This record gives sequence, structure tokens and C-alpha cells, in this order.
Amino acid sequence: MEIIFKHTWIMFIAVTITNGLILKYRSKKYIAQNPKLKKGYDKYFKGWLIYGNVPWLIMMLGNLSELTQNTFEYFNPKTMNPMVLTFHFSIVILWLLSVRWIYFKNGAEFIENHPGLMQKSSFSGNANVTAKQIKLFFPLMLFGGIAGMVMMWFIDFPSPQF
Repeated sequence: MEIIFKHTWIMFIAVTITNGLILKYRSKKYIAQNPKLKKGYDKYFKGWLIYGNVPWLIMMLGNLSELTQNTFEYFNPKTMNPMVLTFHFSIVILWLLSVRWIYFKNGAEFIENHPGLMQKSSFSGNANVTAKQIKLFFPLMLFGGIAGMVMMWFIDFPSPQF
């Protein structure tokens, strides 16, 4: 059990890469229909792999350097552990970069113009999202992340020792 909670970052990196590969696979049919989109899909895929793994790489460094003992420490930033603070700081930076990209760098329009990157599910099947939907729902997702971060600072989560 110790290896699961001590090296959780391996699973997180694997899931991030797998999701990126699914996005890349899903994009192939759209690239076949419109080859001009290939460069955009490739750029998105690289960004997904780089930015999506930043928190997990920080977690890996904390674990391998033995500055953190397990994943549960990252739920308690009040301990002021430098690696845990760096982890949380990286998430805030990623949020800020996301806001900048979606609202000020036409990221929402990019997603709309590159079908398959983000889809909504309904009873009638999957459908691609519009830029307007992204701009409306992103703040809700961001608020959920901020609420979780705030809870970690104000609620004492027990950290099991292995």
C-alpha cells in the first residue's frame, strides 16, 4: 500500500499522458477532414503534456528528494513544506495561464475551431463545445478548484503515515 500513496505521481503522469494520447487519437479524423488543423492540434497536445504534468513532476521531485513522504502531504499546505507550497503555487499559475489563454488569447475559440478537444455529453450523444460555453463554464470549474484549495488551507486533513 505504501508504494501507491508514496508514488501516486506515477499514476497521475500516466493518466495525463493517456488523456493526451486519446485527444491526439480523436483529432486524427478531424485532421483528415481539414489538414490545416494539424498544427493547432499538435500545439495543444504538446501543451497538454507539458502543462498538465507540471504539478505531478513537482510531486515527483518532492517524493524522490524525500521532502515529502506521501501524497497526503499535498492536502495540507499549512505545514509550509516547500515542495507542497511549490505544488500549490504551480496550480495557481496554471489557473492564471488558463484564464489568460481562454479569455485574452482566443483559447476558447481555438478549442471551438478544433473539434474533439472538448466535448459535452448528453442523452443524444457527444457534441463539441462552443467558445461561449467554454467562457461560461470555465469560471465554475475554476471556482471548484479554488474552493478545494481554500479548504486545504482551512480544514485539517489527517495525513496517514506509512
